[in-house]
Amino acid sequence: MIQNKKIFICCTEQSGENIAYNICKKLKKYNYQIDGVGGSLSENFLTNKFFDISIFKSLGFMEIILSIPKFIKIINFLFLQILKNNYDIVILIDSPDFNYHLAKKLKQNKFNKKIIQIVAPTVWAWRKGRAKKFAKIYDELFTLFKFEKQYFEKYGLKTTFIGHPVSQINSNIIKLNKEKKFIAFLFGSRENEINKLYPYFQNIHDDLIKSNINKYELFIPTLPHLKNKIVELTKNWKINILVSDDQKLNESYYNEVFVSVTCSGTASLEISKRMIPQIIIYKLNFITFFLFSFLIKIRFANILNILNNKMIITEVVNNNLNKKKLLAAFNQLISDKSYRENQIKKVKKSFSEIDSNSNPYAICEDRIIKIISKAS
Repeated sequence: MIQNKKIFICCTEQSGENIAYNICKKLKKYNYQIDGVGGSLSENFLTNKFFDISIFKSLGFMEIILSIPKFIKIINFLFLQILKNNYDIVILIDSPDFNYHLAKKLKQNKFNKKIIQIVAPTVWAWRKGRAKKFAKIYDELFTLFKFEKQYFEKYGLKTTFIGHPVSQINSNIIKLNKEKKFIAFLFGSRENEINKLYPYFQNIHDDLIKSNINKYELFIPTLPHLKNKIVELTKNWKINILVSDDQKLNESYYNEVFVSVTCSGTASLEISKRMIPQIIIYKLNFITFFLFSFLIKIRFANILNILNNKMIITEVVNNNLNKKKLLAAFNQLISDKSYRENQIKKVKKSFSEIDSNSNPYAICEDRIIKIISKAS
């Protein structure tokens, strides 16, 4: 059994927590010491947990600006811990801006062990110059999408395509036309997303009541630290609601979901992999949206729409997110069978860019073992 090797892992986003957890789970058998930043799942494998992902709540441009002093303190603390413990490898997951500044500080101070980043920054969408900066700092980049390597390897950064973790989700396409009991509402993984989007979910709930559509219950999957907030917000709703933070049980519930209204992000990709028809909603604050509108080069929020260069999954986001447009999109979703079937058909074809045909975590394990075995 390999001993005396130490790993630092940093995950500050809920979207990366599943990756962190599964990598730690794979590495457990090697008897490594794993320290770092993570959530409630990955913490079970951490000898020393320095911070929980719950303190990293920033989302838009303005929120990030206001949080800079806090993030600088955290980066300085983690930097000192890494130097003190002299980890054999540093694994940084998602959160490209936060992780980049931590990695840069390490490199500038002659940290000579390998630093890898899992999940590439979206240089194909905005801030293309980050690819060159990443190549100067990182030793290797694990990408979720096949097309991403071209942006980084031209600057000499080694990339490994692992595939997207959603490829491991079982599809329920066989049951696509089965009578189902739930409409899913996915509020988002951050409290500020819930605050912004709740009124729109309320609009849909009220419209279901008004239209006398009473054959469905509402299924709201969420995280443990957000469950009570959602329960409180929806306590006066008239439709039966299942709010669940049990990930294992949720898989069985998803098999009974007819359609979903989904907060944009990883959740929308997970819903697509489960072959559930959906619409996507999102709302940045006005200043953040105004600033991003000058920087972002893409027309869509969802990665499958981006890959197809057209809207195969309806997005009702930002300035377009209002009651009238939302209800129009939702009513098409629940009433138009051909629309739902066509969405799923196009979604299925799109997953070739995401699926590596191997377990992403097994690929991570193999590369990490090879890197750490060479560490002095």
